[in-house]
Parts: sequence; structure tokens; C-alpha cells
Amino acid sequence: MSSIMKIGIIIEPYEENNASGIAHCILNQTEGLLNKDYENEYILYTSKPLDHKRLIGKSCNILIPSSFLAKNLWFLIMLILRKKEVLPDVLIFNMPLLPIVLPRSIKTIPVYYELNAYSGDCKRFFVRSLIMKINDSFKGLAVKRAFHIITPSDGSRKDIIKYFHLNPNKVTRIYLGFQNLHGYTDSQSEFDKYKNHFLFVGKVKYKKNLHNILEGFILLKKKHSTSTNKLILVGDYGGEYYEKLQKRIKNGGLQEDVAFLGYAVKEDLYTLYVNASALIFCTLQEGFGMPIIEAMDLGIPVITSSRAPMNEIGGDVAFIVDPESPKEISDAMDTIMFNKEKRDEVIQKGKERAKLFSWDKHISEFLGIIQSIK
Repeated sequence: MSSIMKIGIIIEPYEENNASGIAHCILNQTEGLLNKDYENEYILYTSKPLDHKRLIGKSCNILIPSSFLAKNLWFLIMLILRKKEVLPDVLIFNMPLLPIVLPRSIKTIPVYYELNAYSGDCKRFFVRSLIMKINDSFKGLAVKRAFHIITPSDGSRKDIIKYFHLNPNKVTRIYLGFQNLHGYTDSQSEFDKYKNHFLFVGKVKYKKNLHNILEGFILLKKKHSTSTNKLILVGDYGGEYYEKLQKRIKNGGLQEDVAFLGYAVKEDLYTLYVNASALIFCTLQEGFGMPIIEAMDLGIPVITSSRAPMNEIGGDVAFIVDPESPKEISDAMDTIMFNKEKRDEVIQKGKERAKLFSWDKHISEFLGIIQSIK
């Protein structure tokens, strides 16, 4: 292989604006590789024209179909036609995007955020069935033929190795970075009116466990009826799950105590973090849990889930609770409200722990994997 490689990245799921979750990670990871890799050329594969100022001009953008079958057919046709100019030497993709038709001469690096990316909602609503089994089979093909696999936590690394019976040397844990909100102050933020609230950051969906967080908050309100603390939820919302939450809020008489604010720009998000009593991030399933680090970095206590990888990211700094126990969630809120010594302790430890995570570290380690191909 020549000293200059063509690195292809399928940057889906990708969002031009208001990127969150995996889409936010993909954007930062891609930008970091483009900015730090001075040796190789990059091809970005997208299903719609790339229109992001942070990525344009630093790579070649090639359009590919959006569906799984059509995407594989496109790569197959390019191989048959020997269209070398549109094919990479190395292909990075995010599971469960599964280009299974590629020859072994093209080295693949899947980034596996979580082993069971869809199992939580599907098991709960009985939709797993044949489609999920087929998807699992394709995942197996993708990881077994991969040159190397990257995942963001030790917990998911162990799961992947065990589930797919892989050589441990083939799977590397590389912690993700996080959104550094320092400097995004806005004294005119409309959200500056919220003080000493419990904050959730993320899209409103079942796996985020907002039903149990809400029940924990209701228990807290029953115990401390004069408390002025509110529950503030930041992130896109809507649909059946959101309506069920709203019904419970109404039945509990908490219309004035719970607020869904939708997506927040960085200045508003900073304001909501620094004025919060704590971040509540007790999700049932997660690929990483970036809000945990954002909060710790800003000196905000964190209540998070005992499930992986949240317990790993929070470490001994966060208040770790059973995500399906409203009482444990409520008790953690209570401790933060009334135990100043414990609160101050976790704030200081959290700031130190946040230093373990950065996009610079992530990109440097990722480039090390790419360079090992030569």
C-alpha cells in the first residue's frame, strides 16, 4: 500500500444542524481526522450533498444511496466497473451501516457505539423479529472481516469481544471527546430564569428512561412539598412517549415543575448546566453518555445509571443508581439537595475526571489505528 492512502468515511447517521448523540460524535470525529491527518486523502460518503463549513474543502464528497441494500449494490457496481477513484484504501463506518461486499484489499474500521443499538425499544415493544436477526447476522460479517474495531467504552469492548468471539487485539477502546461549553456564556439567555433545577439533556425517547426519572422527581416533591426545584428537559421531543410523559405530569399536578425546552444552542445549554443542581442521566441504554462529561467539566453533580457504559463514564464521581428504581433516583436528588459536603466533593472530582476525555486524545488514538495499516 502506498504511503498516501485514501480514507473513506461513511458519515451517516449525519445531521447538518443540531447534531446530537452519534451524529454529533461523527461530525467531531470526521472533522478531527481531516484537520490532524496531513498524510492521507479523504473521501466522505453521504446520501445527500455535504453542506457543512467544517468539512467542505478538506475532502472529496461522493453521494451514495441511503438504504442498506442500495448502498451495498453501489459499492459492488463500483468494484465491478473498477472505479478506483471513488473507492478507498480504508473505509471507516459507523455500525450498523454494513458494507459487506467490499474485498479484503479495502481495510474496514467499524466504529461500534453499542452492541445492542436497537434492542431496548424493540424488546419492550416486541418488534425484534426477523429483521433484527438478519441485522445481527450482518453485524457479525462486518466485525469478523474488519481490519480493526473501535468502540468508546471498556464495557462495550468486552461485550463485542465476547459476543462475536473476537481476538481482543482486534478491538480498541477509544474514549470519545465532549462538547466543551466553557466560554459560551450568555447573560441574556431566556433560560437564565431557571435556577437549582435537575437537568436532563438528550432526545425524549423510551431508552432515555424519562418515565422513571419523572417518578423519582415526583417522590422527591412528595417528600419536600415546599421545594422549588424543577425538572428541566433539554432535547428534541414529540410522539407517543412524550404524550405519555405529559399525561403523567398532568396527573401528578406538576405542570409548573417540569419543562420540556427542546433543542438548546450552546449558550443556552451552558446557562442551563451551570445553574443546575445536578444532571440526571439515568438512561436504560447508551452508546457513551456525553452529557455526563459535559456536566462534570462544568462542575455539576451527576446522577447516572448503574448500567454500562454510564457507570464507567461516571466512575466513582457520579451518583450511580438503578435506572429502574425511582426511589434510588429520588434519594440521589435528595442527597445533592441537602448534603453540601458530598456535593462539593463530587464537583471537584468531576472536574478532574472530565480531563480524561477530549477529542484531541480520541483523534490521536484513532490515527494510530489508521497508520498501523501501512
